[in-house]
Amino acid sequence: MASVLPSCKKAAPAAKVTLTPMQTLVNSDTTLTLFHQMLLQANDAGLLANDSAITWLLPTNAVLRAGGYTEVFIDSMSSFQADELIRYSYLSGKVTPQNGSYTGYSTLLGYTIYGMTDSSSTVYFNGNTAASNPTTVGNALVYRMNTIPSTPADSLLALLEGDSTLSILAEVFVRTNLVDSLLQNGTFTLLAPDNNAFINAGYDSVGAIDSANFSTILQLAEYHVVTGAYFTNTLLGASSLTSLQGETVAVSVSNGTTQFKGKTNTSNANLIYSNQVAGSNIIVQKIDEVLSP
Repeated sequence: MASVLPSCKKAAPAAKVTLTPMQTLVNSDTTLTLFHQMLLQANDAGLLANDSAITWLLPTNAVLRAGGYTEVFIDSMSSFQADELIRYSYLSGKVTPQNGSYTGYSTLLGYTIYGMTDSSSTVYFNGNTAASNPTTVGNALVYRMNTIPSTPADSLLALLEGDSTLSILAEVFVRTNLVDSLLQNGTFTLLAPDNNAFINAGYDSVGAIDSANFSTILQLAEYHVVTGAYFTNTLLGASSLTSLQGETVAVSVSNGTTQFKGKTNTSNANLIYSNQVAGSNIIVQKIDEVLSP
C-alpha cells in the first residue's frame, strides 16, 4: 500500500509593517527616548501613526530631565497625567506662528496653546522657546522645545483654588463673579497677587475680602486683568498695560525681573511665577504686591 505523504504548505509571509515618518523619528532618535516613554505611559503611541498635516512640540531628553521628568518619574505618572502632556503638544494643522503677537492654536487636549514668532525669528509657545525652525517629518511639522509648556488648569478658579498661595485672590473672583460676567469671551492676562501681597495691602484673610466694599473689590479685580495674551517674552517689550478697570499698569525690568506698578503704588510688584494658563483664554502671572489704581 502506497504511503501518503503529508502535504507541505508554505507559511504565509508576515505582513510588512510600514512605519510613518513620525514613528520612525520617535523610535530611532536617541534624544527622544523619554518622550517615547511618556507616549507609552499615556497609551498614546498610536498618535504617531497619523501622517496628516499636524504639528508636534517635542521635548528632548535634556528638556524633560530639566523639568523633573526622569525615567523613574515618568514611570510613576498616571496614564491620565502623561496623556494630558502628550495631547497638549499635539496641534491641529501645520502651525507657523505669526510675527509680533500671540495667536491661539487648537490642541488635541481641547485647550488652546499660544504661539508667536518675534522679530529675531524666535518661535514661542506659551512663553517657551522652540530650539530652531520646525522640521518637516512626513506631513507633520516638528518643533523641538527648549522647555515644556505646562498643561492648563480647567478654569481660572480651578487654578487659583488649587494654589494655596492664591486663596485670597480666589475669593476675590468668587465674590465678584468676574469670570462668568466678563471673562468668557476674549483672551486675558491676570496679574495675580499672592496671599502675602494681599495681607500687606490690608486684606489679611478671605473674610476681609467678603466684608470689604463690593465696588472696591470689583475695581481691584478688574485692575489686575489685562486684555490679550501676555507671556514673559511679550511683557519684556511692554511699558504699560491697560486694565479692564481703565487705568494703566506700568511695566519695567530690573536685574532681569519683570516688575509692575499700579497708578498709586509706591513700590513695584515683582513677577514671581509665570506663564500659567487657565482654560483656553486666561494667562496667569503671579506677582508679590497688590496693584492700586
